Amino acid sequence: MAQYRVVDGNENVVEEKEFDDATGAYDWFKTVAAPDDSLGTVMQVHDAGEWKNFEVSDGGTNASPSADAD
Repeated sequence: MAQYRVVDGNENVVEEKEFDDATGAYDWFKTVAAPDDSLGTVMQVHDAGEWKNFEVSDGGTNASPSADAD
């Protein structure tokens, strides 16, 4: 499992969670962790000992999970 975290626009860690795949992490970010109006909210993945940006919210409507979701 990979570890993901959500960082708000002020660079505060909002929440961390582990997922089996990136699709689950992306859907969590879009539907639970980053509300629609969260401009600048970032999801990061822990990779090779450091946190790397995985997805960045540009605000607007984030209520739709990916097309790959079950």
